[in-house]
Parts: sequence; structure tokens; C-alpha cells
Amino acid sequence: MNIKSIQIKNVRGLQDHTVELGQMYPNKPSLMVAPNGSGKSSFALAFQWLNQRRIKLNKDDAYNGDETNSPELIITTDEPSRNVYKASADQNQISPRFGIFVINSDLKVKSPGYAGGVPLGKTSLSVSPIILLENKPDNVEIINDFYEHFGINNPPVGLYPSINALLANNDFMASFNINNLSAIKRPLKQIEEFIERMKTYEGTISAIHKQIEESDLINLKATTCVKNMMDAIKEVNTGDNDTKLMLKAIQIITLYKRNEDNFKRRIAYSQYMKKAQSLRDFFHTVPTTWKGITPHEENGTFKLEIGDAQRISNGERDTLVFLAKLQKAKMELTKLDNILIIDEVFDYLDDANLMAAQYYITQMIKEFKDENRNIYPIIMSHLNPDYYNQHYSFKDMKVYYLCPFPHPHISDNMLKLVRKRSQLAQALPRGSEEDISKYMLHFHSDYTKDLSGIIGDCPPTWGNITNFKESCKNHLEKYLNNEEYDPLAVCVALREKVESYCYNKLYSEADKINFLEEHGTGEKLKYAEEHGVDVPEIFMLLSNLYNDPLHATNKNNKNICQTLYSRMENNTIRKMIGIVKRM
Repeated sequence: MNIKSIQIKNVRGLQDHTVELGQMYPNKPSLMVAPNGSGKSSFALAFQWLNQRRIKLNKDDAYNGDETNSPELIITTDEPSRNVYKASADQNQISPRFGIFVINSDLKVKSPGYAGGVPLGKTSLSVSPIILLENKPDNVEIINDFYEHFGINNPPVGLYPSINALLANNDFMASFNINNLSAIKRPLKQIEEFIERMKTYEGTISAIHKQIEESDLINLKATTCVKNMMDAIKEVNTGDNDTKLMLKAIQIITLYKRNEDNFKRRIAYSQYMKKAQSLRDFFHTVPTTWKGITPHEENGTFKLEIGDAQRISNGERDTLVFLAKLQKAKMELTKLDNILIIDEVFDYLDDANLMAAQYYITQMIKEFKDENRNIYPIIMSHLNPDYYNQHYSFKDMKVYYLCPFPHPHISDNMLKLVRKRSQLAQALPRGSEEDISKYMLHFHSDYTKDLSGIIGDCPPTWGNITNFKESCKNHLEKYLNNEEYDPLAVCVALREKVESYCYNKLYSEADKINFLEEHGTGEKLKYAEEHGVDVPEIFMLLSNLYNDPLHATNKNNKNICQTLYSRMENNTIRKMIGIVKRM
């Protein structure tokens, strides 16, 4: 099943917004890009405030702070029949269908307080305790009264193999599936008849077990509850033969029927202890540079406490909190299909911790796939996708945009010129591709060269370099005036301005000739600086903007349209480009 869209209504800054996903595949990381202020937190909150019956928002989280604006979250899938799941203030169709978990930062600022307007100390950062398990159940000892209940007097030791070790085994009891073991009236009667019949068997223990194997085993194994229990016991007692497994199984089944409440309490305790031990084992593998910070139990609650966040590095803190919440997510996401929202946690990790976080996400995906379950990890970020292409190693990570920019897409002709200049020049004399780059995509003092024969089906007028460069300048003007523009054309015009500025500042004609022969804007700027030009710092600050997109190819196939818009629609970037244009 793929998720096609997610619609959010009346949550914080989102009045009615649909994120069109096309096909969001399960068990693959998805990056949801959303610049600050575009609704990233609102998206996460819509999921975070889901309970089993409805969406329950705080007043401050309602759209415009107005509680009469009723929230809604709608998930649409590609399922052939029912494919729309809705949650609102009075219903929830989502939680019965999907497991939901949101990971976000719990970092808080603690003020020392004031006395007479004077601070009493330094402001500090703290992390709220992360509750991994709570409400530890009481342990219940289950006494096996099998002999007394069925009137079996002085049986030989070993006739009925002991089940005491199984009842005390937390792993076994944690895996105890009540639904599979409920013996209805007929099979329970069959078990009781066997117990009475066995009282008549004589001989050594081996002889009696042999008689059971020949006369009773097949029929009892055909009983679903006995077969299920035998399989469960076999997981921990691999050395037992089928007869011993069956004799243990009927003891546990009949004991369960007499002590259902105590069994349920013992199972709950065992499941708690098994999860707690799993968490201890996991954090034992985490590097010890975190000053021994590990989960611990206190008053029936198993939690991770960091407290003063400044006692460890930011990277260690963020990674430790993320890992704790990821473990909690694994325990709580128990449905066939599950959605994990990771809200901006990764944006502030250094390279090493980012790689570590990716590893644990991929491990979690593998665990879900091994269990034939699905998880949709959605990583929320305000960072440009190019950052993730450089720092993320996820296989087949798909990028989505919370708020795709509404401007027209990059013209097909500009994409052809930038991405396919190698193909355009294949059938032409050697060096034609270099001519496209040299004269059209970089500054050159010679505007007389006719390139109409090497630009393929791009507009013929572009063969005149002056016409092409004027077209790019016009798009730069449109951009600065907040009109519709082609971002790739703006990049060409910006690069033209940067390189022509340095060219004109060079002193000698020889230096200018050599400058034009340098490959790449970076090398040109370096050459200019080595030859006495004071290259403005703003040229370097904008270099990723005007360089990266003009080197995009079909091979890397980046969504340079959204990448460029996410950068160029920043007001400060627009102001910087305006400064360069006026130089």
C-alpha cells in the first residue's frame, strides 16, 4: 500500500493544506522539505495530537488560536476499496488503521528566575525525561496445582515434566498468546479425559510415555490449543520430545483456565521486564562517551534522564534523545502499517551522528520488513535537499515538499541546455560542448560567435549569444521585481555578473585572456584574486546558488526547480542577488 496524499485542516498555521505525495512507498525513508514558517510543526502536530478517538488540540494549536476551527487529518492511499482515513475533533478512522508516532525535540530553556529585575543565575538547557515504559505491573507467582486439582496422588517424579521453569521464564511468559490458547469446551474435555485415562497407565515412566506416544499424542496434537502451546514451549525447550512437550502443554493450558487473571498479570509483568532488558541491552551498545547516561527504573517507570543538557555535547544529546524515542516508537508501533514522523531532529546533527541516526533508521525498517509489517518514516526538515544528497546515504530516499512553490517550472529549453549539452554536441566537431559552457553559461568577452548549429532544438535566437544573455538578464529583473521568472536563467545572469565584474577589474589584457581560459567560476575567481582583484565575499556566499544548478545532469537528476526556489525565495538571498546585480 502507498500513501497518495495527506490533508491537514485547522492546525496551527495550516487552514486547509493537502500534501500531494504521488506514491509514498512503505519501508523507504521520505524527506519532507519545509522552510521555517511553512507549516512543518503544524504537520507534525496533526499526527502528534491524535488519540484513539479523535484529534484533541490545545487552544494554541488551533488555526488562528480559535477553538471553533475544527481540526482534521485525512490520509488517502491507493488501496482498491476503502482508501480514505479521516480524523477530526469527534472521530478517528486513522489510529485503528495506522500506528502513529512522532519524534521531536524535548529541549527546553530553564530560566533561573529574577529578583529585583536581576537574574539569579545563568539560563540553562534541559531535556524532559523520556518515559520509555511506565506503570510496571506487579509480579505474580503462579503455583502449579495440577496434581492436587486432578487428584493425582504420589506420581513418579518426571511422569509429568515440571513447568515451574517455564512459568518463571520472562521470555516465555512475555510471548504467551492468550488468543491462541483459549481452550473451548470440547478440547478442554478431551484434555481432561486424557488426564483421567493416563492415571490407569502402568509401568515405568518411559513405558507410560511410550504408551502416550502410541495412543494419545496424535489426537491431542490435533487440538489447536495444545499444538500452539507445544510450539511455544519448543522455542525455549528445544531438547524435549513431542510427548514431554504435550504433557507440559496440557498442564499450562489447564492451569491457565483456573488462573486467567493471575496469568494475565504475570504476562504483563514479563512483557514489561523483557522490554526493559531489551532497552538496557540496546543502550549498552551505545558508545560510552555519553557519560554513562542510560535508562533506569524509578518508582515503576523506566526512563532516560539527561537533565542538564549542557553536561554533554549537543550531538551526543540530540542523538541520545533520538535513539531513546526511536526505541519507544518501535515498542508502540504495533500495527501492520505505521507512520513515523521525525520532526527536524536530523537538521542539527554533525556528520558522524547523522550517519549513526541513519543506521538506526535503516535497522528499524529492516525489523519491520522482517515482521511483514510496513513503516513510513517521514523526516521533516527545513534544509535544502542538496544537503541530504551530500550527507545522507539512504537508498532510494524520496523527497517531497510540504509547500511546493507556486511559480512556473524551469523552462524545458533551459533544462536541455544545462543537462544535455553533452548530448547536443555529440554529432558535432570536438569542443562544441565546451563552446556552450564557455560562451553561454559563463561570461566571455566575445559575443559574436554563432552557436545556432550546436544548441539542438533550443530557440534559434539563442544561437546569438547577445540575445541569450539578454533573455537571462530579463529573468533576473523579473526575479528582483517578484514577477514570474526562470530560475536557471537567473543563475546564468548572476554568474555572468560575477565573472564580468572580476574580468573588468583585471589590469592587463594578458590576465584577462588567461582568466577566460580558466575552467569553472571558482577557478576564475581564484585567478582574479591571485592577480590583484579584491573579490567581494558575497560572490563566494552565493556560489552554491549559481554554480550547483548549472552543473546538474540527467545522471544526478536532482529536482533543481524546487531546490532553486527554496533558496531564491528567501528574502535575504533576493537582497544579496540585487546587490550583485548593481555592482
